[in-house]
Amino acid sequence: MQEFLFQLLRIGLQTRTPVDEDLSALQRFKRDDWESLFEIAKHQSVAAIVYDGVESIISILGKGFFDLCGDISFWDSFLDSWKEYSREYYVAGNMKQLAVIADIQERWAQCGIKMMLMKGMAMGYYYSVPKYRCPGDIDCYLFDDYARGNEIAKTFASKVDERWYKHSQIKYADELIENHRFFVHTREGRSSKALERILVNTLDTKDFDTLPGTGALLPPPMFNALFLTYHALTHFLEEGLRLKQLLDWAMFLDKNADEIDWSEFYSICEKYHMRRFAEVATDVAVNYLGVKLENTQVVTSSPFTTRVLESTFNDKDYVFSSGEGGWKNRLHIVRNLWKYRWKYYQIYQHSVIRQLWYYVTGFLFKTE
Repeated sequence: MQEFLFQLLRIGLQTRTPVDEDLSALQRFKRDDWESLFEIAKHQSVAAIVYDGVESIISILGKGFFDLCGDISFWDSFLDSWKEYSREYYVAGNMKQLAVIADIQERWAQCGIKMMLMKGMAMGYYYSVPKYRCPGDIDCYLFDDYARGNEIAKTFASKVDERWYKHSQIKYADELIENHRFFVHTREGRSSKALERILVNTLDTKDFDTLPGTGALLPPPMFNALFLTYHALTHFLEEGLRLKQLLDWAMFLDKNADEIDWSEFYSICEKYHMRRFAEVATDVAVNYLGVKLENTQVVTSSPFTTRVLESTFNDKDYVFSSGEGGWKNRLHIVRNLWKYRWKYYQIYQHSVIRQLWYYVTGFLFKTE
């Protein structure tokens, strides 16, 4: 089923067209196959893009291409429900977030505060159809105005939670906005603080693009390259990936690969234990999602890709979407640390004992 999911993703992402793909096996799919594929796409947060792939096939090859052994009534109803799901959870969600971003950015701008988006809508900018990227939280960075931004938000937001050291959580217009004080978990030793400084230094530019329809700033390419790698790696280690995060990397590469100093990127990744994961993510982008890269400095294969994808599709120990909180979250992360220790040894090349030490000392002594 994964092979067919990737086929439809390539078409939906527009890295391939329907005529570029051998669709003969997909053409023979029956009702159970389509229902299974839809559930996987929903779980991996890529349902709208996969639906767009199906629509593209139909628009070029005709609706009769998928005969479903004559079960046309199911096919019509199934497509309608998939389309409605995409509209409700993807398109409507993105449109609402765009309005909220424009609103809160303007409120902060009136007080002289710059707002930069991170991941989320900032990544949708790279997609051929941005509204089909699965929306999540709104992550932002206010440069030197973290605390002042929180205080201003208290005058109009329903809730501002500043208990977590890495970012605050602002509840506004039924959206969760994470205002970042730090980009990385700076309680994890001196190397994490050094990586934080590197990320901050990548923002030493006045040449920012803005998200269309808003005044919100978009990160420069080197920031995105490093932060996307770090962020996805952290999810992989703590709770597991979803394909959505790998698609972000693929779409970023598709648009910005030639803007990166790859020698510097790999040097930083090597130093901070991110290189193996970066190579896996690029392997997926090129060899599974169809991104074409001409830059010979980019490593496009990895011996660890198969196992990382197996984990992505099969491991479901999610922490931050589990509804747990506080100590339950912390204990869940520690359980995952031990249960999936292969990720630390093979991909992160880091000791699980050292990682546990960082968790304990960071929490007790607040070492950020």
